[in-house]
Amino acid sequence: MTLGPTVAFQPDGTPMFRTNPVHRKKAFLLKAALFAFVLGCCMFVLTAKAHAADYYVDCSAGTNGSGTQVSPYNSFNAINGIGTLSAGDRVLLKSGVTCNQQMTVAGQGNSSNYITIDSYGGTAKAKIIRSGSQADRAIKLTNPSYWKINNLEIGSAGTGILVTFSTAGHEDLSFTNLYFHDIYGIHQGSGSGNDSTGDAIWNSAGIEFTSKTFTSSNPASTYIVNNVTFDTIEGYHNLDTISIDWYNSGYMNVSGGHKAAEHVLMNNLNFHNDNAGGGTGCDDGMRLTSVRYLTLINSNLDGEGGCHSDTGTAAIYIAFVSDSYIMNSMFQNVPNTSSPDMVAFDYECCTDNLQINNNYIAGNAGAGISYLAIHPGLGLETNSVAAGNIFINNGSGSFRRAGNSDTPSGTIRDNLYSEPNNFLYQDGANYSGFTLTNNIPITNAAGIYHSAKQFGSSQGASNWTYKSYNGTAWSNLGYYDAAGSIWQPSSTVNVPQVSQFGMHPEPGGGKIIARAWTAPVAGTVSIRGRVLKTAIQGGDGVIARITKNGTRIWPSGGDRTVAYNDRFGYESNLDGVTVAAGDEIRFEITSGAAGDNVYDSVSWSPAVAYTASSIAAQWDFNTAGNKEGWSDTNQIGSSVSGGIWTLTSTGGDPYTIGPNNLNVAASYRYIKIKLKNNTTDTGGKFFFITNADGTYNEAKSKTFTTGASMGGYTEYTIDMGTVAGWTGTIKQLRFDPISTTGTMNVDYILLSNTP
Repeated sequence: MTLGPTVAFQPDGTPMFRTNPVHRKKAFLLKAALFAFVLGCCMFVLTAKAHAADYYVDCSAGTNGSGTQVSPYNSFNAINGIGTLSAGDRVLLKSGVTCNQQMTVAGQGNSSNYITIDSYGGTAKAKIIRSGSQADRAIKLTNPSYWKINNLEIGSAGTGILVTFSTAGHEDLSFTNLYFHDIYGIHQGSGSGNDSTGDAIWNSAGIEFTSKTFTSSNPASTYIVNNVTFDTIEGYHNLDTISIDWYNSGYMNVSGGHKAAEHVLMNNLNFHNDNAGGGTGCDDGMRLTSVRYLTLINSNLDGEGGCHSDTGTAAIYIAFVSDSYIMNSMFQNVPNTSSPDMVAFDYECCTDNLQINNNYIAGNAGAGISYLAIHPGLGLETNSVAAGNIFINNGSGSFRRAGNSDTPSGTIRDNLYSEPNNFLYQDGANYSGFTLTNNIPITNAAGIYHSAKQFGSSQGASNWTYKSYNGTAWSNLGYYDAAGSIWQPSSTVNVPQVSQFGMHPEPGGGKIIARAWTAPVAGTVSIRGRVLKTAIQGGDGVIARITKNGTRIWPSGGDRTVAYNDRFGYESNLDGVTVAAGDEIRFEITSGAAGDNVYDSVSWSPAVAYTASSIAAQWDFNTAGNKEGWSDTNQIGSSVSGGIWTLTSTGGDPYTIGPNNLNVAASYRYIKIKLKNNTTDTGGKFFFITNADGTYNEAKSKTFTTGASMGGYTEYTIDMGTVAGWTGTIKQLRFDPISTTGTMNVDYILLSNTP
């Protein structure tokens, strides 16, 4: 094992040597540490020759020096006096020391010599903590190309890092291992954020991309900035943590089919409790405007939009975004602030081919994903995809449609959901532009096992284990690195490894790394996941498979090779997998054919959910026009649209009969129906026939009471097992919704063996 004792891996998968594996930073060390092990104490002497200039700043120094490591500046005055830095220049801030001053810089690096702002002299982040005024900035960066800003803590400002552009065609900006907190004070262009005398900041943000130049009458001829990386960014108590916004789209105009920002990578974001310091105006936790080719992976946004906003709240606001992918991440707990929306994703306007796939979306006060059509003449959302996600307990449902100025289009497929209210919420609009297939309800949320959500420091917790195969035998990984949140063999050997969202194998075709799920009970499960590369700088790719008790169950035709540069990857979806208690399903990764594992960091955060173990038959009405076998039998008409089956009674004895030959065992005794009764009649009833008794009669029926003139949907559970005739094999159901004229809306009906 050639790399084990000495190599760690950064969030982007780049290999990194380290001198002290026990005391490394949380979420991996800075990239400069790659060279520290090799060069040791001579690092700064040797690397100084490769840079145009190094400027050292120690704001705790008693006197202002000459800017060297032994005689550092004690403020940003000299840096601000230089203003425009040159290719290869580095500004190095003393580790753990706080500065309270704005750094104002510009300059153009190149692909061989980046301009860098970083920390030095320790493992703690250097700090720029301002005075809490909305006019405060930490760093103002103008028209940059080829910059790296790493290893800083920034707080108590109106905006942390302000990146502003007056020219187009900029390249390659990298923001790594940054912590932003208490960034707020500017809301919708207020104060120093105005676009006349201010900085054109719509909302305070840890990192803000903006301009005051590119209007519809003065568009850029190409992208404003290309190749932007945000890696290992933490945000807490901010308004926004990241905002690519262009003053709420006012200065984003780019001709030639480009977007303002292109090829954007967001990896390992950790935003939590962004509430503008407990104030108001928490529109979102992140704003994405005029972006193309975005990839967001391995991230957790928890409790964003944490205070009231009259214009609505969301974890992520999205407008004018195209050809972009949000995958293998978690978006949860946007709180109830009595605001509009309160959603995880706000598709505000004008997106195309924005895909939200294989994420965990749960506990949001509003919907998980909201598709709006409220900007007539401006544009709409087209070719949206939401696939393979896990939705749990979102207040308004998994999806929301609002507004009728246009007809958004897309595909909603292969999602697993356990929602108390709706899967598809119609907020005055429908889903006529969407194709819906294979979205599976999970009756009991406790039957959903999500590997990233349930990742932790104990082997076997929530039925997940983390293990490796050495060519001879499987064994559990023996050491949990709490600082990096990684399972690995020991405190000194860190590959193979399993993290919250990913895995990294050791070299050799016979070596395997896996996260494994053990079935607690017998049943039938569905599996959702996506395996993709995190690091794409080199190597020969990886090999992926899913096994049950050692036998491959995915892919069916042979192991899946994931190319070295494939950040989109492959869906690993399975339905109808039978398990016995104690069966082990492993999600396995090996290095490529050449056994080169240096760049083999993989993102894969699968989910397993019990389905048919508790549900024998279900009707979701997720396809427009498809009544799923239910016939309009007597004094009733019906239609299906937007995931809702609408029944219209024309008399006093309306009923509809379901599909024949169900062949459902009587042990599935609970009928669950989620409905909204729009009449004052509250008496619903189900009849049934069996294979042994094929006559509908009162003896084989049960009445239940619904709400009257209901404002929302409620799930009712009817225990048919109390009816004497509910025995043997159930053949068919009949539903009598009401005993008057009027309408009822039905979200789903299912037969279950659990109440």
